[in-house]
Amino acid sequence: MEVKERFIILRKMKYSETDLILHALSPLGEKLSFLARGALRSKKRFGGGVLEPSHFVQFTYKQAEAVGRMNTLNEATLLKDFKKIRQDYDHLELALHVLDCVSRVSQEGDRSSEALFNLLGNTLTAVESCQDVSLLKMHFYLKFLMQQGVLNPEPWMGPLLKSNIIESNSQGHDQALKKEISLQLMTVESVTRQYLQTAEHH
Repeated sequence: MEVKERFIILRKMKYSETDLILHALSPLGEKLSFLARGALRSKKRFGGGVLEPSHFVQFTYKQAEAVGRMNTLNEATLLKDFKKIRQDYDHLELALHVLDCVSRVSQEGDRSSEALFNLLGNTLTAVESCQDVSLLKMHFYLKFLMQQGVLNPEPWMGPLLKSNIIESNSQGHDQALKKEISLQLMTVESVTRQYLQTAEHH
């Protein structure tokens, strides 16, 4: 059956001289795998660098006949490329790290994680206009860990947990919070990495 659906591309891997394997997240938060045959030479179906991680796209694809098998990608249309995340190394590194975090916890068959898809899309949007990479990284970690049900909230986290990540740059956080973020970032990052290792093995 041929399906048309929107996705955010999480990962891209070369499969052969001309083929690609893609992992992408649906608006329901489900991770799906796609085989894009001839993607490295077909300008008509996959032209203009459409198949890049972070891109918000519309896929037309043939559904796999069984769970765990790859879907066959027929066509891709770019909806949003989040171009400004590539403005410098720090912004791009953060965007790719966020994609990696989401890729590790998202699962095939999980169609009830809309919040994860929304967090990813909103974070990529925030990266585009990000002025403080450390603040946005912390904001993402806290929202991400809270969604995954593994965060023990502390009082200083309140302003970040209550605010939308897409507004992370425009909010005037006080100096005390910024100082706390700089002190706690390595700890929270370590907790996130430990959780991701655990999540991947389940």
